[in-house]
Amino acid sequence: MKKLSTSILLTLFSATIFTPTHVEASWLSKTWKKIEKSWNEAGQQSESSETIETSTSKIRLPQRSDYPSNYPVGRVIGQHLNIKDRSVAGVFVGSTYEDVHRVLGTPTEEQMFNPSWRKPQNVFARYGGITFYSHVMAVHNTDLIEIVNRDATTYSGIAVGDTLEQVYEVYGRPTHIFDDNVWFYGAFMRDSDYIYGIRFINDGERVTKIIVT
Repeated sequence: MKKLSTSILLTLFSATIFTPTHVEASWLSKTWKKIEKSWNEAGQQSESSETIETSTSKIRLPQRSDYPSNYPVGRVIGQHLNIKDRSVAGVFVGSTYEDVHRVLGTPTEEQMFNPSWRKPQNVFARYGGITFYSHVMAVHNTDLIEIVNRDATTYSGIAVGDTLEQVYEVYGRPTHIFDDNVWFYGAFMRDSDYIYGIRFINDGERVTKIIVT
């Protein structure tokens, strides 16, 4: 089974690196789907000759009810993450858009600051399923990174579509679980914009979006 999986991975990897360099921004998503499909097919073919043990994880995941409903105003809750943990695809939160372009190249879509506009501007640079946003008061630097598909992972390897069990295994107990069941790791202050870390938006079972601030 391991030899078959390895052969499949090598085949897909070779097909990826020898394709033309001009590809769609979501190439990672498509390649991952091919890998998952191949694994599924390989697993079905080996069921007749192998005994597959079903995972029966008994991990009790943290629940919203495990956390306080309120925290003292003005108190910082949690701890700041390492700067590496607040990066995506080699770009750190707080980087300039020049840095983003230097690392990732030309975006699939972007809107840069226009000094002739008088209203607040939504400044961003998008690369497939990864979008770098600015705060309205600091339009030349990134303030938030959003991941909506498997085009990228967090620095520690969690991607959209992964289970909350996987998040828990990698990051441990969340700093806080908000009312909408968002898992948060990092530091925040109640009733303020002070929130630095990673938010895992989820449907109760799997991650549906990742926000790094």
